[in-house]
Amino acid sequence: MRHGTLIACTAEGYPQVSILPFVKTDDLIELHCVQADPTFDAVRANPRVTFFVSDFLAFSPHSWVSDQDAGRATLHFRAVAFECEVERVSTDPNDVAGALSRLLARYEPGASYEPMKMGEFYGPRLQRLATMKLRIVRSHIKFKTGPAGTAETKRRVAAKLRERGQPGDLRAAEVIESYVPEQPR
Repeated sequence: MRHGTLIACTAEGYPQVSILPFVKTDDLIELHCVQADPTFDAVRANPRVTFFVSDFLAFSPHSWVSDQDAGRATLHFRAVAFECEVERVSTDPNDVAGALSRLLARYEPGASYEPMKMGEFYGPRLQRLATMKLRIVRSHIKFKTGPAGTAETKRRVAAKLRERGQPGDLRAAEVIESYVPEQPR
């Protein structure tokens, strides 16, 4: 995933939320944000944050599993919530340029662009941004990659996703099938 949701609580206890691109290396997550973002103020007020990364796959209606049991409708997804301590926050434009350079190297390797540095080209924008490093303390993983039930039920839902053909359905079907044991030949 290329983005996640930073959740930080203000001193008053109200969570602030921002969707942000990130680079994760081992137990560190590096982010950048606009200094005027209320989430940035919340990070400064309380260095304990959650960074949530999710991958929504698809929705499947109950009728694909059971005509009678409406409780079988479900979302298929993968998600992880990283509980973190903010290790470092900086508004120094050179630090921001470094963070953005690492982000570009990760997601646009080999791309051609003006080098990311403080100066006339990027300077005004870099001065409005901040960067931070989050150290992961613990994580909570949750996923639902297919309906509960037999391999046949999972294969049927995957086939229905392919048949429906909405955005993301093909990928969801592939993920569901990747968790189904192969049929004996």
